[in-house]
Amino acid sequence: MEWVDRLVAVTGWSAEPGKLDWSSTERVLGTPLPADFKELRQRFPEWGAFSDHVLVLEAQGDTESVLANHESLLRSVRESLDNLRMFEPFGILGTNDESSGKGLVQWGYSFIEEEYYWLVDTSMDPSTWPVVARVDPLEPFQRFDMTASEFVYRVLTEAEFFPFGVAATIETPYYRAFWAGGPSEPG
Repeated sequence: MEWVDRLVAVTGWSAEPGKLDWSSTERVLGTPLPADFKELRQRFPEWGAFSDHVLVLEAQGDTESVLANHESLLRSVRESLDNLRMFEPFGILGTNDESSGKGLVQWGYSFIEEEYYWLVDTSMDPSTWPVVARVDPLEPFQRFDMTASEFVYRVLTEAEFFPFGVAATIETPYYRAFWAGGPSEPG
């Protein structure tokens, strides 16, 4: 989990790892999720944002979880072909030919409408799924042959990671957890 370790180091995060259960999400999606991503959420178990920019979906929850988000996207694209066109050329996992096992699954987003997905192929090892991302829902997707945690690390640390990088404006990356008492950085 090299990239997760790098994120922990660069953000100075020191909270205890969580114990997360991905079984229901993986069962409904019909595929295991990448181990790298599950480790990322385990090491950053509290809901929050990297540098007040990148949010990574949770294991469980009503709205901000991988599964709740995926089910919402499925409803949206099944209700309107126009919505489905927004995800071309990939589609959403579960809306293409049901037996294909291919399509997008969202794992994160930014506060400025960037969207981060895996390009899922259930016949492949999840660790090989590329990240596809776009800066705006009306923009085309860009493909990145890397894990979710490497993508987040590059967003936070590489100003030239265009158009997603924030390092030019946020010098020191951090993780801010949104605890019950409000936003707070680890002390």
